[in-house]
Amino acid sequence: MNTDLSTIVKQPMNSVNQQAESLAQLHHNQQLRLKALDLIKALYELVRVIQQHRAATNAALAGNPFFESKTSPLSREINARMKELERQQDNLEELAREEQWQEIKMAWRTVHQQWHQDEVIENFELHSHLVKLVLLYIADLGESAETLIETHFQYQALGHYVFHDLPWFIELLGQIRALGTSTAVTGQLNKDIEMRLQFLLNQMLKQQVTVKQQAQRLSKEALDITSSLIDALLCEPKLERLTQLLNNDLLSGGDIVTTADEFYTLATAIIDAHYKVMNEGLRLLRLSMDKRIQAWVKR
Repeated sequence: MNTDLSTIVKQPMNSVNQQAESLAQLHHNQQLRLKALDLIKALYELVRVIQQHRAATNAALAGNPFFESKTSPLSREINARMKELERQQDNLEELAREEQWQEIKMAWRTVHQQWHQDEVIENFELHSHLVKLVLLYIADLGESAETLIETHFQYQALGHYVFHDLPWFIELLGQIRALGTSTAVTGQLNKDIEMRLQFLLNQMLKQQVTVKQQAQRLSKEALDITSSLIDALLCEPKLERLTQLLNNDLLSGGDIVTTADEFYTLATAIIDAHYKVMNEGLRLLRLSMDKRIQAWVKR
């Protein structure tokens, strides 16, 4: 039998090289995913400030000088964050979504340049459209980032919670804060805003049940978001108080006695507690590792 020794040696060497290349690709994907998660966290901070800007400009248009004084600093912060986000996206390679990002920039430019001339409801709609664009961008980016690695089902569920369910719940709260604050400024409720507030309140209460159940389930799946979850659950009395203010005062049809600052502060405390849960979820997603890398490390 005349077997070439080099052929025998080459076969295992090829296998080793293939494994090394595969591992290198997995490592590259893991690093790219981490960059995407960092960008998502920064995008959520952008959303948070836009939501604050929406409430402040709504209240300013309704005639409150205190909230008007907040608008310029918030605008500057949004501009600064968007510049930093431009830099972060340059490192995202194939995950970057230039078309979506340009649409977000255009929407912010429209809001920034014309909010002084808008009616309250127009300003609200333009801001809400901008937030929607950023949240859709986050959801797309998050899904693409998570497909780069193979993770256990708990982390897949956590990803859906962080990229879809929780941010939209927070946005419902943000919309309620904006319309409720401007309504408290005027002390009057027009029919259009009344219908929107009632709809948003109903949607928020439905989504609250889903978000709470999912968070508790994730906490039981050995995903330690317990401390932040407790903070959010401790906000339930505040959420009940917010619901009472809406039903018994702002939506009651009578004279509105709740002040704009009271409503804004209460809603913000609830929103901030749920942002803490979301940030904790993002931190846990960063800790998850591709199952194939875990298997290789354990060999």
